[in-house]
Amino acid sequence: MADRTLRSAAVMAAGTVLSRLLGFVRIALLAAAIGTALRADIFTAANTIPNSLYILLAGGVFNTVLVPQLVRAIKNHHDGGQDFTNRLLTFGFVVLAVVTVACVLLAPAIAQLYMPAELHDPSRAPERASMIMFVRLCLPQIFFYGAFVLVGQVLNARRRFGPMMWAPIANNVVACASIVIFMLIYRTGDTPPTYSHGEELLLGLGHTVGIAVQLLVLLPYLRASGHLYRPKFGLRGTGLGHTARLGIWTVLFVAVNQVTLVVVTRLAIAGTASHDPGAKAGLFAYSTAMLIILVPHGIVTVSLATAALPQMSALAADGDLVEVERLSARSIRQTLAIVVPAAAAMIAFAYPIVTVIAGYGSGKNNLTLMSYTLMALALGIVPFTVQYFQLRVFYAFEDTRSPFFLQCVIAATNIAAAVIGVRVVLDQQNLRFSGVVLGGAYALAYLVAVLLSRPVLRRKVPRVHGAGIGLPLLAMVIAAVIAVLAGRGVIWLLGMAVEWSGPLGALLELAVAAVVMLPVYAGVARVLRIHEVNDVVSMVTSKLPGRR
Repeated sequence: MADRTLRSAAVMAAGTVLSRLLGFVRIALLAAAIGTALRADIFTAANTIPNSLYILLAGGVFNTVLVPQLVRAIKNHHDGGQDFTNRLLTFGFVVLAVVTVACVLLAPAIAQLYMPAELHDPSRAPERASMIMFVRLCLPQIFFYGAFVLVGQVLNARRRFGPMMWAPIANNVVACASIVIFMLIYRTGDTPPTYSHGEELLLGLGHTVGIAVQLLVLLPYLRASGHLYRPKFGLRGTGLGHTARLGIWTVLFVAVNQVTLVVVTRLAIAGTASHDPGAKAGLFAYSTAMLIILVPHGIVTVSLATAALPQMSALAADGDLVEVERLSARSIRQTLAIVVPAAAAMIAFAYPIVTVIAGYGSGKNNLTLMSYTLMALALGIVPFTVQYFQLRVFYAFEDTRSPFFLQCVIAATNIAAAVIGVRVVLDQQNLRFSGVVLGGAYALAYLVAVLLSRPVLRRKVPRVHGAGIGLPLLAMVIAAVIAVLAGRGVIWLLGMAVEWSGPLGALLELAVAAVVMLPVYAGVARVLRIHEVNDVVSMVTSKLPGRR
């Protein structure tokens, strides 16, 4: 079972790696095209809102509740879950269409919700108008996001994990193409402070078309998986009422998350919308840093968790608590074996990382503050990873109520720390540091989450984790610190002869550091007998040419 989980995770991880790389190409192109300050924040907020609203209105149910239900339907229904799945997809598509149309009609009000007071200054009228237009152009993404996840979860339930992780590559290709066209047409010199109508149309529609293409790529795989979709209406007798009852708590869970996102977005934009001169770290800096820290999450954590959730659901249904604990603990350790050194590297090499990604055009003016934001967020990767898996254990038991109350505490901690940090600790002259403060608030919130979740989880799995996580984590931290020190030492020595300047120099610095750190980390892990690291190394080396 462990080998099967790793194999499934490896297929998903490969697609995610390429998708993430293209995602960073998109960010680099955006930084060169529109900068990294207020102009970038306006588009970033508008392009984020559709996904946020989708998650708020349906995403929590689609992502977490439906997989266990689909697995049970495929396993127990005489038709292999065909009728259940068709009714579910039809209902989901109709709901998404209605919600999308309503949101497009309410675009101005939705945009206002995410605007801080600083953006209502009379001098910011052009920026306000651009944000409303971008929101209107991007909101159709709600339907395509939702349909993509619905179809993808059907594939996951049928153990076809790869397509959902590979499809976003198409989205990134389309988005990158639209930005390149944007630069060819409109990028003639210094980045202007506001957008023209043509710029708004090209950027907004280009990214919306990318999400639509991402959905279309999945459709052939649905048929290949053995499911033939036919629209079928009506929910009576399908057991979807049980799904809906489970979904209530999940909707409340994501609603709390989205309240946090609205607050964070407003505070982040306030940093770049203020008239504070000089470099600024706002929403673009925060979002870019968040994407960076989510690389190991997307490649490793999501892949392992997605592969493990159906197995944990089956074990929980059978009442095998011992195996549920073993599978969840093993998955966490396997994930942390990659996440811990990644977090350490992000803290130690934050500046060259953001230089490679955003050090182009006017984007290079904000690199220092962006690197500080990355450092702050990187502190939260480990607790976020542990909490992500702990929530999957709750979902395996069809418990969506406990995660909601835990998320309320996380949200309250995040919001309180963010508001106090930005509005109280920072004065109007220092709002440019808002992204850094928001990163620290995020890390603190998930540390609190891990500490509070474990005693609650023990009510379901009495022997959950314990020293089975703590001691290996300590060993991984030691190995990661030694590897980072070795990498920084070599960079310092080479720095006497090599100048690490610009994106190319930063990329070379990161490459050298990786060449040093990877074998050092693997070697120390072997000495400390961190078996999960050795398992990952063995899995990778077994795929190399000449190895069986």
